Amino acid sequence: MDRPTDKRIKLRDLHVFQAAAETGSMAKAAAHLAITQPAVSYAISELEHVVGVPLLDRSSQGVTPTVYGRALLERSAVVFNELRHGISEIASLADPEVGELRIGTTPPMSAVASAVFNRLVQRYPRMRFELTVGPTDVLLRQLRQRDVEIVISRLASMVGNDDLRVETLFHDELVVLCSKRSKWARRRNVALADLIHEPWVFPPPAGFLTGIMRSAFEEQGLEFPRATVTTACTYSLSVLVGNGNFLGIHPGAMLTTPNEHPQLTAVDVRLPTTRGAIGLIALKDRSLSPVAQLFAQSVAPVVQSIKPNRVSRSVRK
Repeated sequence: MDRPTDKRIKLRDLHVFQAAAETGSMAKAAAHLAITQPAVSYAISELEHVVGVPLLDRSSQGVTPTVYGRALLERSAVVFNELRHGISEIASLADPEVGELRIGTTPPMSAVASAVFNRLVQRYPRMRFELTVGPTDVLLRQLRQRDVEIVISRLASMVGNDDLRVETLFHDELVVLCSKRSKWARRRNVALADLIHEPWVFPPPAGFLTGIMRSAFEEQGLEFPRATVTTACTYSLSVLVGNGNFLGIHPGAMLTTPNEHPQLTAVDVRLPTTRGAIGLIALKDRSLSPVAQLFAQSVAPVVQSIKPNRVSRSVRK
């Protein structure tokens, strides 16, 4: 009797199944793949025969994945991402200057990734990079699904993340941001209490950084200010702060990466309890591609040049 591991799944059938699940229709999947609808039905039937369970619920409105189908879709995404990674790695091995890297960063750390891109492209102009920006929990999920190969993020507790390999790059402290034209840019020895009633731009209440910000105020016996504008977009924050009277709180690396936000500066107020490690995160059981290795090797000199852990000195002259 055949064991489940002996059954062979054809990649073509798996690809057809993905298309049907994503489009919600056999006909749409056929059009998307440029094949006939009977060919789509046959491929999915073959796949269901191999795994021994129904993968799609069929109705007059279309098709939806069953609980078995959803499980297979999640794993098949990893399979196809690994194949793309393998093909890219082969190309890189044949020619080290050619390759593609998919990297994820939190919004503040995209500045660090951009500085590394600039450094690498000068030496390897044919390299390609795909940058995904999002919250840490989303990026780690994409890392495990092989949608990205490495992640740059502020490191929280690594409990439950034993499958991850982490390299600490530097330590970063949050700073209060203002426009260079703001009255707060010229003042020294500002107390956090002085800023309570200013208009603030904050990330969403459930955001990781918001909890750190709230603790910084509470540890000084202050109530957390009410946000005038709430946004998860670093670009929107930089525009609002740079062009108006708004204040914001963000990692100091946002200011020390060259030419990233020339209209912004830091208010001379310390938030020492917000200091945290920024790390390069990868999967333990996955070898890095040649492009990813070059990226990882280039991060250290870039970090040394921007010195994000010295923001309080570099921007308060």
